[in-house]
Amino acid sequence: RLHQPNSQFTTDDRRYTNTNTKTTMNRFTCTIALLATASTNALVTNQSTTKPAFASDRRNFFGVLGGAAAVAAVAVTGVAPPANAAGAIKTGPANPFTGDYDDPNHPDCLRQVKVVGVPIKADGSRPLYAKVEVTGYDGKEGETTCKDRPTRADLWKVTGKTRGGDEALLDFTSKGGPADLVGKWDGSGIVFPDGNKWNKLSFAPRNRRPEDMSTLSEGPL
Repeated sequence: RLHQPNSQFTTDDRRYTNTNTKTTMNRFTCTIALLATASTNALVTNQSTTKPAFASDRRNFFGVLGGAAAVAAVAVTGVAPPANAAGAIKTGPANPFTGDYDDPNHPDCLRQVKVVGVPIKADGSRPLYAKVEVTGYDGKEGETTCKDRPTRADLWKVTGKTRGGDEALLDFTSKGGPADLVGKWDGSGIVFPDGNKWNKLSFAPRNRRPEDMSTLSEGPL
């Protein structure tokens, strides 16, 4: 009799937990079902007007259903997925910063920007930024225009990271500049705080890079 109240409390507690779990699952299932039905009706309506291909309809259906599942998960748990969960940070050619540029302050000199991924964090999440690598050449001492191809030893390199989709923070301390110089993408090039703009090229000039270096891209971008 002395242990009966504790035993009764444990049983009731388990029943309460199971009831809450079942209620949560039922809400999730109902939400999915309702959203899937709405998605199907939308596709049927679309078919009555345009009659798209079956494969396209099937992709659309599962795409909408996947989105519905995400919405339902947020509705049930109250927790939204991370902003970068779908790989929002673009790297390589997909990022507008990637490419070769003309620098008005150093005509015909190498200015190449690369945007690369960074390692996943210890907790398994992806950082909200990508790494930016800038490789350049300023010409021979005393000259303002690059007339000859550089050697490997002539090249300088600075690094940084993206901030959002149209800004990059660059560390120019190795060249006597600031550690967090902001470069802003304006649709056709990179604009810096002093007003200088690197204009993006539609190709990568071979004569601006060392003859023996194959790590920099060559030819059309």
